[in-house]
Amino acid sequence: MFKKSLIVLSTFLFCATIYAQNSYYFSRYVTLPQQSLTANTKDLKYPVNMYNVKAVGMGNTQIANGNNFNAMSYNPAFLGRSKKSFEIVGIGASMPPDTYDAAWFLADNMDEFIEATSLTAVYDGVNAFFEQNATIQQRMDAIHQVQDGMQFTLDLVEKVTGPATDPYIHGISAIPSINVQYGNWGISLYGFGYSGFAVAMSPTLENLSNLEIPENLDNPLLAAKSLAQMLGILSTVVLGPGEGFAKEVFPMAYYMSYIDFVSTVGYGFQWKNQWLFGANLKLVNRRFSTNRVPVVDYDQIIEEALSVFENDIYGVTGDLGCVYQSSFGTNFGLSLQNILPIKSISQSFETTFRVPVIAYDRDQSGNIITNAEGDTAMVSAYKTINLTRPFELKSPFVANIGIYHPITKNWDVSLDWIDVFEQDSRYENTIGRVHVGSEYRWEPWKNKLLCSLRAGIADENFCFGLGLNITKYFQIDGAYAYDKFVKTYSYFSQIKIGF
Repeated sequence: MFKKSLIVLSTFLFCATIYAQNSYYFSRYVTLPQQSLTANTKDLKYPVNMYNVKAVGMGNTQIANGNNFNAMSYNPAFLGRSKKSFEIVGIGASMPPDTYDAAWFLADNMDEFIEATSLTAVYDGVNAFFEQNATIQQRMDAIHQVQDGMQFTLDLVEKVTGPATDPYIHGISAIPSINVQYGNWGISLYGFGYSGFAVAMSPTLENLSNLEIPENLDNPLLAAKSLAQMLGILSTVVLGPGEGFAKEVFPMAYYMSYIDFVSTVGYGFQWKNQWLFGANLKLVNRRFSTNRVPVVDYDQIIEEALSVFENDIYGVTGDLGCVYQSSFGTNFGLSLQNILPIKSISQSFETTFRVPVIAYDRDQSGNIITNAEGDTAMVSAYKTINLTRPFELKSPFVANIGIYHPITKNWDVSLDWIDVFEQDSRYENTIGRVHVGSEYRWEPWKNKLLCSLRAGIADENFCFGLGLNITKYFQIDGAYAYDKFVKTYSYFSQIKIGF
C-alpha cells in the first residue's frame, strides 16, 4: 500500500547533488500505538441574566441604573419603583460577522473538505520537487505549487479555526422575552439561547501550517529540509495511489448549543424614600447539546448547531437586590444573583485524529544514523489519539455592586463592579469585571420620538449603542459590543412592542 510507494520515493529523495549532500532522508515509516486522552473540561461562557440590548450598548451597567426598561433581571430592587409597564413582544439577537464569514468559508470550500484538493496539490508539489531529474525551474514550479496549495490551510486558520492554543468559537444568540411590571410586582418570561460551533485544526494541518515554506531556491538545503518535513508529515495520512487521504487529516468541527427558558416572578418595595429592596424567584429549564459535525455537513454548520437540544434539566434559583437613592441624585446598588445553586449540566463527545511525528533515526546506542553521503536519517511516524472533549454549563452565584449618577436630566453615567467574589469563569481578571457606561437622550418630537446614544466599556472592550422609541409603544435598539461567547465583536439588535 502507501508505505511501499513512500519507500520508493525515499530512495531518490535528494538525488541531485545540491540536495543530497549533508541533507536528510526517510529511513523508516512507523505506526505508534493508539492512545486515549480526556481533555480538560471546558466551562462555557454563560451570562447570569438576560441581556437587554439597551444595557449592552452602555457596558451592561444596570446594577444601580435601571432607567427606561424593566431591569429586574439585573437588580430586582428596581421593582421597588411602582409603575405599570408591559413589554408584550421582545426579540433580541447577537449576530457576530465573523461567525457568518466562517460559515460561508466552510460552505464555499466543501470540495476541500471532501476531496482535499489543496492538500493533494501540496503533496504533488512536494513529490515534483524531489523528482530525480527535475530541473531548477521545475523545482521552483513545485515550490509555487506547494505555496498555492497551502493557502487554503492558512486561510482556514485565519478565518475559521484560529490558533490551536486559542481556537475561535463561532455562534449566534437569540433572546425572546415578555416582561411585565404592575405596581411592585414583576413577571419575566424569556429564553436565552446560544448556538455555536468551533473548528479545530487537525494535527496534520497544524504541523503543515507551522512550517516555513521557502520562497525560492536561494538556500537549496533549507528548501529541501522544509519540503522533506512536509513529505514526512503527509506520509502519515496518505492512503495510497489514487486513494486520497485518511479522514483524520480534515479539521474537526463540533457544535455547542444551549438554551435556558426562564420564568421569573419578582417583588420590590421602597423604604424611607431612599431605599429600594427586591427579590426574584426563577424557574429555569436548561437544554444543552454538543457533538461533532460530519465533514459532509460543513456547508450547513449553523443549521446543524441549531437542530438538536438534549440533556435538559430544571432548576430553581433567585436574586436579591437593593438600591440606595441619595439626596444628591447618585444611586448605589447591590445585586446577588443565583443565590440558590442550579445543577451544572455537562456533555462530552469523542473524536479521533492522527498526530504526525518526525524524528531523527537512531541506532541501538542512541546515535543519530547517517548514510555514506553524510545525509541524516529521519523517521516518519504517527499516533492515533482518541480524545474525549467534555463541556460544562454552570450558573454561578454572582455578587455585583454599582453606582449611577445623572449629569443632567437627559445624560447619566454608571459604573459597575461585576462578580465581586470572582465566581464567574467568564471573567479572567478584576479589570474585566469593571464596567462603565453612559446614555444621552433627546426628544426631537415630544411623546412621538425619543433618541438615545450609548457608550461604555465592558469586558475590557469599548461598546456603542443607539435606540429609537417611536411613541411609547415601539422600541428599536442596537449595539456593537464584545461578545464573550464568540470572543469577538458582535452586532446586537432588539425590537420591543409594549408600553
